[in-house]
Amino acid sequence: MFKRMAAAVFGLLGLLVVVMLVSRYWPASVVQKQARAALEGPVAWPGDNGWALLETLSHEGLDMAQRQALVDDRAARFAQWVQATAAQRYGEPEPGPVQHGQLPELALPGQRWPADDLLCRSGSRDCLAQVRRDPQAVVVALQARQGVIERVAALADYGHVRSPYLADVNMPLPGSFPRLFDTLPAHALAHVQGDSTRAMAGLCRDMGTGRMLLGHSDSLIVAMLGQSMLQANTQLLAQVLAELPPSTPLPESCAAVLVPLSVEQMSLCTPMRGEYAIGAATLRQSFEHGMGDRPGASWLFNVDKTLDRNAAYLGQGCLAPLRQRVAQDLPAKPDLAVSSLWRVECPANAIGCILSATAGPAYRNYLLRAQDAGAQQRLLAALVWLRVQPGDESLAQRLQRLPAELVSPQRPIRLSADGRALQMDHYYGDDQSSPYGSLSLPLPQAWWPAPAPVTAADTPAP
Repeated sequence: MFKRMAAAVFGLLGLLVVVMLVSRYWPASVVQKQARAALEGPVAWPGDNGWALLETLSHEGLDMAQRQALVDDRAARFAQWVQATAAQRYGEPEPGPVQHGQLPELALPGQRWPADDLLCRSGSRDCLAQVRRDPQAVVVALQARQGVIERVAALADYGHVRSPYLADVNMPLPGSFPRLFDTLPAHALAHVQGDSTRAMAGLCRDMGTGRMLLGHSDSLIVAMLGQSMLQANTQLLAQVLAELPPSTPLPESCAAVLVPLSVEQMSLCTPMRGEYAIGAATLRQSFEHGMGDRPGASWLFNVDKTLDRNAAYLGQGCLAPLRQRVAQDLPAKPDLAVSSLWRVECPANAIGCILSATAGPAYRNYLLRAQDAGAQQRLLAALVWLRVQPGDESLAQRLQRLPAELVSPQRPIRLSADGRALQMDHYYGDDQSSPYGSLSLPLPQAWWPAPAPVTAADTPAP
């Protein structure tokens, strides 16, 4: 009896050893290798880096060299802070209060503007009506923001935005993000005052900046702000166009932003590099300062294998299966199986597998938001195309002839129930949580159906 029990125990131990050895030396999958190469490889960044201007939008009276020097100084101090505090932040807690020191800030503080209910923001449904309530008060409110409005406009001269900060969970993000939307009331005011051409040119320019931030940044947060900026300016441009005669031409500068978003821009491959880099830095520091000197630690937490898993999840927007869904305008569905705890590499990397299964962002929601931004751009392009078509066909007939690049079998463009707007289904959120509800852009008011005449039967009895 004892011999049989001993044999069973030794057999189980032998099986455990085999499982652990197989798990430890199990090679990375093809998907893991491809995703990691995409997230770690070099990038051909277009144009100049606009980070320094983006971070200092709230700073008045500085030239571009001074802005760059301000950011470079903070980046150097932050790198020193990361190295000096790594053991405290990632190691075992020591008795007594932990003193990490203050996160380095820019050497000069930016200007602060109080919230102003007169000015429309991202998510405002009718910026034009808001400005019309008191245009002179809007003029006064915008005078104090004239410098930042000019700096937001200058972002259009840059090709990408890339953080200069060392990858770290505490890495700084610009506090000036709300300033990106200060141009919205300025564009609305220009239209209300009769300068619609300037309003449209400014809106198209800022749409271009939103596209740049969405597709050519190394930060998911920056990309999502670009998406919000793009959608807010697109909505306002459509509202301006609705109030103009259909024959009114758009400025030539708008042509570049009427091209549908690319799969690259909507798949978030480039912005996810930053998320991956932050995770990689956290894993390495946690292992080095938390458990790296313990015997057998690498049998519980293997940084390299954990990075393979992180890359396979975060890098799906760089790989063919998900990109094909985006190209076909199917709702993005990242493969959650790549983060499963029941994979061969997990027995010899239990801690790493648990971390990679729980620490990822809500990746699908970000992808759906980017896809909706792309759908809205197609909706705008369809609206502009309809404006230049001959008027001898009904609107419904013209919609049947839309260019192929604007048509999605998954969510076709349709007329709203009241005939005053073009609509399309959205993928992200619902009417309560989505910034704009369903995707909808107004048609020219000249095309709106005439209201039904009021008859005696419709008149309420006295």
